[in-house]
Parts: sequence; C-alpha cells; structure tokens
Amino acid sequence: MLTADAAVLGLIQGITEFIPVSSSGHLLAARLFFGISDDNGTAFDAFLHLGTLAAVLLYYWRVWWGIIRGFLSTDAEGRDKRELAGKLALATVPAVVVGYLFQAGLADRFRTPTSLAVGLIITAVVLWWFDRLAQQRGSGKMVESDVAVTQGRASYRDALVIGLAQVIALLPGVSRSGVTMGAGRGRGMSRKQAASFSFLMSAPIIAGAGLASFGELVTGAMFASGDLLVGFVVSFVSGLIAIYALLKIVEKMSFTPFVIYLILLAAAVVYVR
Repeated sequence: MLTADAAVLGLIQGITEFIPVSSSGHLLAARLFFGISDDNGTAFDAFLHLGTLAAVLLYYWRVWWGIIRGFLSTDAEGRDKRELAGKLALATVPAVVVGYLFQAGLADRFRTPTSLAVGLIITAVVLWWFDRLAQQRGSGKMVESDVAVTQGRASYRDALVIGLAQVIALLPGVSRSGVTMGAGRGRGMSRKQAASFSFLMSAPIIAGAGLASFGELVTGAMFASGDLLVGFVVSFVSGLIAIYALLKIVEKMSFTPFVIYLILLAAAVVYVR
C-alpha cells in the first residue's frame, strides 16, 4: 500500500466514523473508486479505527475523567457518572456478543459492492425514518448542552435499544453512528444528545476492533509501520474535526442531507461496480 493511500483512507475513516454515512462503506467505496488494494483491507480499516478512538477519547476527556472519578466518589455527580458508565456498558453488550461470534464472517462475506449499496440504503432509511418520527412528536428529552447531554437522562431502556441498533452496523456499509443516532431519535432524544451518546458508546467497539487488527497486521507484516502511523494520525485529526463539526451541524439542521448523500452514494456504487 502506498503512503498516500494510507493517508486517504485515514482521512475517510476520520470523517465518516462520526458523520452518519458509514466509515466502512466509504473505505470500501474508496478502494472501488480509486483502485486501492483491498488485500488485508478489513484489518487495516479496523486499525484506522484506533485513530478515531483517540479522537473520541480526547474530545470527551472530561466525560471519561468524570466516569473514572465517579467510581471514587459518592456525591451526586459521581452517581450520575456511574449511571452513565452503566448505560454505555449496556449499550455495548449486544454488539460485543454478536461481533465476537460473527463479525469476521460478516465483514468478509458482505464486502461486496452490492452489499455496500444495501447497507448504505439501510442507514439512510433508519436515519430518515426515526428523525422524521421524532420531529413529528416534537421530541427532545433535554436541552442541547454539550458533553453533559448524556448524564443521567437517557434511560437504561434507551441505552439497550441503541445498543441493539448498533448490531446492524456490523454489516459493511451500515453506518454505526447513523443507526445509533437514528435509534436515539426514535427514543425521543435530541439530535445532539443522540450524536453524543453514539460517539461515547463507540469507544469500546472501536477499541476492540482496532486492537484485534493490530496483531494481525504486525504479525502478517502486510503494511509498513510508516503507513500505519500515517493512517492513524490522519484519522485522529480528521476525527476530531468531524466530531466538532457534526455536533454544530445537528444544532441547526436535520439528518436529511446525510440521507440524500447516502442514497446518491449507493447509486454510484451500483453504477461503477
């Protein structure tokens, strides 16, 4: 793999991991459109997730520190943070179980242009439908604050529903952030709350996928360490920018532009396959 290819894939990963348009779908589409080799592609794509993991850890560092402090504190803030940790853990369980049992087979079996297009359409439908329902209900369980949006307000049932939605994102082309944000909207969350909860709950899944791929890449010596470093750094920087940008965007507009983009990308994938 060329270093430039690693940089392109890192940029795509960083931007699309948090914007609800499917990072796995875009990485596969980039290979399809630009002729980038897909040898050991699943493992390299998973490794790029470590860059976006670093981005979400840094952006929400106050939340993570609050959770750590919460287990050492008995005050009200500590209880809130422990509750948040419990909800994030609950939301993570379904994808961890299903991913452990089936992820390898799913990622390889459905890594085709047709499957990619179907996954993009699934994301578009989920995102549009539940955002539309939330608008009709006039929902918004809470004010549009920043990282505090998830503290003690989303219920455990909300967390479980969003966690179950995350299982769908194990299919290539289905956006993890897209379906979890859609599920959050379906549970009556504001767009910013749904986005922040989606970003926070991504950390364990991203960490697991990225660390699992690292051993495979190093052992197989399929990529030069420089390419891994370039991909990591680019995905980290672009991921930070994407988190900030999306949280600003959803304050002012619906998910409809992302839905339209997903449909157009699906059509493009089918056309060039």
